[in-house]
Amino acid sequence: MSSERDRAAAPIGARKCEILANSDSGSYRLITALDRSGPLPEPGQFYMLTTADGWGSELGRPYLPRAFSFAQATPANEGVQLGLLAEDVGPGTATLCRLSPGDGLRVTGPLGSSFSDPNQLTEAARGAILVGGGIGVAPLAALRARLREGG
Repeated sequence: MSSERDRAAAPIGARKCEILANSDSGSYRLITALDRSGPLPEPGQFYMLTTADGWGSELGRPYLPRAFSFAQATPANEGVQLGLLAEDVGPGTATLCRLSPGDGLRVTGPLGSSFSDPNQLTEAARGAILVGGGIGVAPLAALRARLREGG
């Protein structure tokens, strides 16, 4: 199991990230954002997302931040480049899916515990396969990348 010291600690509060790209990925959107001050997240952690300027409907109804696993996290000269997989299923996620390069994205995170390292599990876990479907594949993409790095 992961211990608290294995967890990438999030800065307190939300911070603004810049949208670098927003592209189709099958029936989803891959939103790429630059997090200038956050730590590199661990596979299995997640972020709470809203637009940078807040959001709401024409009637003034606020939308709560949405929890998103990251699919990619790459160190960059300016911070961490995050790849977030999104699906337009309602007014809040529709707003996220319409963000354009240069727009802002408010993030809180990374939050939660990361996946356990397979070597910390039983010997029987060695060689296990990753199975996921739909939007739930995002954290497995990050885990797969980490496992490939480790051989």
